[in-house]
Amino acid sequence: MINNSALLVIDMQNVYLPENEWSCIKMAEIIKYIEEKIKNFPINQVFFTKHMAFSNPKGQWKMYNKKYDKINSSKYLNDYILELKKYLTDDNLFVKSGFSALSSNELFNALDRFDTIYITGVIAECCVLSTVFSLIDMGKKIIYCKNGIAGENEEREQAVIRVLEELSPLHVEFE
Repeated sequence: MINNSALLVIDMQNVYLPENEWSCIKMAEIIKYIEEKIKNFPINQVFFTKHMAFSNPKGQWKMYNKKYDKINSSKYLNDYILELKKYLTDDNLFVKSGFSALSSNELFNALDRFDTIYITGVIAECCVLSTVFSLIDMGKKIIYCKNGIAGENEEREQAVIRVLEELSPLHVEFE
């Protein structure tokens, strides 16, 4: 890996597993891909996000919290998937409440020292896409790891890729 790069794993929580309400396609495949990708980075260059509902939501987030109260209140659904838990530390797990991973100021600061960010995780058409745009705004080069990202369905995944292809190769590259 490039010395000045980081791996970002977005929201790999139980709620996105196939049997759950926000299930994403090909989760088994992306879990394996992410585990292999982690091995290519020093642990201090690997970062994880966990989406949690705002505790004091404003505006539309109030409606979001109400609509998804069952999910938001479930410890199991909000917990990280078992296969990746062994990589989590207090220093590399960042809780966020907005869609973009950079809604965590601590993560923003941690990623600021890197030029290139490898992106993996879920959901392609929501938190992943929002994070990609935020990282581009920071001036980062994005490596979009197609085999390490899942969406709700293939059509949505491909739509995200088509949008990001318009930003390639200047801002986004694909792997």
